[in-house]
Amino acid sequence: MITTKPNPNMPPDLPPQVAMMQMLGGLRVARLIYAAAELGIADLLADGSQTVEELAQATGTHAPSLYRLMRSLASVGIFAEYECHFSLTPLAEFLQSDSPDSVRAAVKFFGQDWHWNVWENLHYSVKTGEPAFEYLYKQGLFEFYQDPEVARVSSESKASISQRAAQSLLANYDFSLINKVVDIGIFASGSTVISLLQANPTMQGVLFDYPSAIAAATSVIESAKVADRCELIAGNCLDSVPSGGDAYILMFVVHNWDDNRAVQLLKNCREVMSADGRLLIVEMIMPLGNQPFVGKLIDLESLLTTPGGYERTEAQYRSLLASAGFQVTRIIPTQTANSIIEAVRA
Repeated sequence: MITTKPNPNMPPDLPPQVAMMQMLGGLRVARLIYAAAELGIADLLADGSQTVEELAQATGTHAPSLYRLMRSLASVGIFAEYECHFSLTPLAEFLQSDSPDSVRAAVKFFGQDWHWNVWENLHYSVKTGEPAFEYLYKQGLFEFYQDPEVARVSSESKASISQRAAQSLLANYDFSLINKVVDIGIFASGSTVISLLQANPTMQGVLFDYPSAIAAATSVIESAKVADRCELIAGNCLDSVPSGGDAYILMFVVHNWDDNRAVQLLKNCREVMSADGRLLIVEMIMPLGNQPFVGKLIDLESLLTTPGGYERTEAQYRSLLASAGFQVTRIIPTQTANSIIEAVRA
């Protein structure tokens, strides 16, 4: 008889078929959260609770229908209803635009129709191994991101995701001996290099990214008051990367590529690094076994959208870096799901 351990993802004390049906409801919950983010409900409740009629007037919605939306969100812990008023909960606070670690921009980006259309074609990617995005839209994801408006929305989303990762990088890695850092992005927001420069007043920085991403990041860099210490360079990291850095940071970059292109990117970094330069890769490292890990879902995102990208195990990262002429010196876990992989020239 085959036995398995209880699945920690399954709600406790429920028959398996009921738990399965609850899991199927995850799509509905995601759409509820997207609707709340689009309507800006959390911002409207920042100063205190409101009735659904007040919220409906502010959002231009149908009050009885809005009530049904809010009631459902409250049932999963996002907003709370008390005496005909709705208020914020700890979860809902992160849907506020100006909340630290806000996820509203990310929710609005990933809740767009093009993204759901891609996930609806997961079976295509599983059958073929090819990105469903290219099958649907007849272009690559990175070509799609070249559109200035798409790049802007993507940058806002990545800023909300990268901000905490950048703070975690600062909290877990000593940059005191780094004079110049090169932040290599793929339609990133500039939040990583901004955080580093703000925390290290004498450090110089370079943000290197695709042209549309650099255009979107320019005003962000200026608003952060670090433009005098941050050079903005447009290009393609698979062709070349800027020289002169003491540390090269690849945050959420390597997982976008198959092994051949990832090795080319890493070799481009090695070619311009000084003998004592450091490479810092910030990514999720896939654990072995059946335990829940958000990277397993992000890995499917890569399958659906990128040309051969995937989340790698520690052994796969070590092998990849060795193929590019690097030696892993240490792997630093952080308070997030990400780890910092430090490597030097072998």
